[in-house]
Amino acid sequence: MNCLSATVKYLLYLLNVVFVAGGILLLVVGSIMMSDIGIFGSFADTVNARTIPICIIVLGCIIFVVAFIGCSGTIRENAGCTTVYAVCMFILFALQLALSIWIFVEYDSFVEKMGNLVDTAFKENDSDGRLPMDTLQLSFECCGVKDFTDYGDKVPLSCCGFLKIDESCEPAVYTARPGCREKFTDFWKSNMSLISWGSLIIALFELTIFVISCCLASAMRKR
Repeated sequence: MNCLSATVKYLLYLLNVVFVAGGILLLVVGSIMMSDIGIFGSFADTVNARTIPICIIVLGCIIFVVAFIGCSGTIRENAGCTTVYAVCMFILFALQLALSIWIFVEYDSFVEKMGNLVDTAFKENDSDGRLPMDTLQLSFECCGVKDFTDYGDKVPLSCCGFLKIDESCEPAVYTARPGCREKFTDFWKSNMSLISWGSLIIALFELTIFVISCCLASAMRKR
């Protein structure tokens, strides 16, 4: 293998290390999304809110496994393994591109579903103002669906950031807090934008790796 091929080999190896980290990152992001949606329990199933997080977790697992195989094949200079890796990387590129396009297309629909989750949780909350609204209000420092007036004269303690019954919830605190629908959907808007553009960039990165791995496999066969 000449100097150029050796350089390409180690460049591809380093890129695969980055992709292993990228796969782990997708797993973490998907898990965080699932955890945030999980505070609504069975309410989340009524609007299929878990679809996108599950897809992100699955894709993260696939990227991690494929990148790990790519690292092994590159270091061992196995042309067959590198070729299989190149094919897998092209498939990953197609899947990642499809995910990016899907997220762009479903962006408004998904954000609306997140808003509907808050509406459903508020309507079906128990009489004591407990989960899931308390969890949401504590996590996002919000109060009610639109604002504190949704509770009338009985504003729950979670609107002030605590649940201790021996403390009082001051109006100055809960009146300053935004509605949970606005706060929760804003959170998902920022996350969806990050994931959609990030996925598109990774897809282009994967296409580059596909081309490099094909060239490297060809060089391995000519040795």
